[in-house]
Amino acid sequence: MTEHEFVCAVKLNNQRIFLIALSFTHNQTDAEDVMQNVFLKLWRYNKSFEDIPHIDKWLTRVCVNESKNYIKSPFRKRSVPLEDAKEKYSFDYECDYDLFKAVMSLPKKQSAVIHLFYYEDLSVKEIADVLKINESAVKTRLHRARTQLKQLLGDEWNNE
Repeated sequence: MTEHEFVCAVKLNNQRIFLIALSFTHNQTDAEDVMQNVFLKLWRYNKSFEDIPHIDKWLTRVCVNESKNYIKSPFRKRSVPLEDAKEKYSFDYECDYDLFKAVMSLPKKQSAVIHLFYYEDLSVKEIADVLKINESAVKTRLHRARTQLKQLLGDEWNNE
């Protein structure tokens, strides 16, 4: 990978990778650490990629694995408020932030599958492959997460 290709990959994927990591860590600082590790692995990766979607899928898988490893680490820092993420990234509407906050309040297993399914557009099979669980577990987590989100967000979100 050339330096130019690396810079382009970082520019195109930094916010996406940060949000995947945040869905696991629930902590801005930890998510930034994971994101840094992911891009460091990309820089050190010696093989070529077929195309941009291949890079995106590779980064997603590495980010999920790095996030899982990071949250198991005994050196993990304490959580900071999600409002820090609101300051870092802009949301078009206040309801977008409300949805983001609701997703981040879910248990980690549920927020991760919601993020991968809706924000990263991964299929149930792809999520199962990335998380190394079976497809029925992904479907169960999605169902439980949607149910909790409906309760958290109330009537205004029931039709969406």
